[in-house]
Amino acid sequence: MAPSTVLFHYGTFQVLWQRPDLLQAGLALADGSNSLAVKSADTEAVQQAFQRRGLTAACPLIHYTDPFLLRSQPLRGLRQWQGPKLLVCGDLHHGERPVDVLSAYLDAEPHDAVLLTFNPALLAEVRQRLRVPVRCLPPTFFRYPVAVPAAQPRQELLHVGSLGPHHPRRRELVLALQARGRIPFRHATTSSAEEAAALYAQHALVLNVPLNHDLNHRFFEVIAAGVPQVVFGDPALVGEHRHLAERPDVFWASTLEELEALVARLLAEPERLRAIPVAPPPYWELKDLLKAALAP
Repeated sequence: MAPSTVLFHYGTFQVLWQRPDLLQAGLALADGSNSLAVKSADTEAVQQAFQRRGLTAACPLIHYTDPFLLRSQPLRGLRQWQGPKLLVCGDLHHGERPVDVLSAYLDAEPHDAVLLTFNPALLAEVRQRLRVPVRCLPPTFFRYPVAVPAAQPRQELLHVGSLGPHHPRRRELVLALQARGRIPFRHATTSSAEEAAALYAQHALVLNVPLNHDLNHRFFEVIAAGVPQVVFGDPALVGEHRHLAERPDVFWASTLEELEALVARLLAEPERLRAIPVAPPPYWELKDLLKAALAP
């Protein structure tokens, strides 16, 4: 069966992203029933790969990239693609002048629309800079591992994530929580989203520290694991998606003292905390996502 949509990305095959009528294509992929190996980052190579399979490149193309990849390994030749082209841009808060990078790329390689994956707070700014429709429809095409919360979770605030040199704000907060010792707190690192989900499910409460005012993967990972979370940041990072900030399982704190007081209050009532409903992430069906993203 011919795919109804192609997702071009730079990673390995993503099982959770897969749909029955989706074909993943990219430089790091091997040929498979739902994947297509592409030799170089240009649509001619994609079309050649399609021809090997007896397919034609006339379906919608979802092009998932970010400013770093747009600088180092941009997908070229988009004018040759016969179907609608949707650029899904992540990490627009990283690097030097990322919006300039995105704008210059779109001038050279036109797409029909743009989705921002992690940066709803930047939506107005990016719309002013681009000549195509720009939207933020979280969590776009992403899916996250499901976990079953423990019946008797550990009464600790869990933080999962790197404390390396690129994460000074996160490291400062974690070290301060550990040094002050005013609330039960655990820091851990994991090697996969599945491992993280299993760890979230063992705890009563998770700490999420967005790095650059971004709506990160962790926000939805914790939700998918069925556990309440405290976001250390400003609710404005969700942009126009106020329903995400106002979920009953999402709490907000902007200072260390506010965080400690909030967590102490929540952990003091474990039955009430465990009873907080955690609805699944607001996933999109692929056809609905494309329809909304490509609308004029």
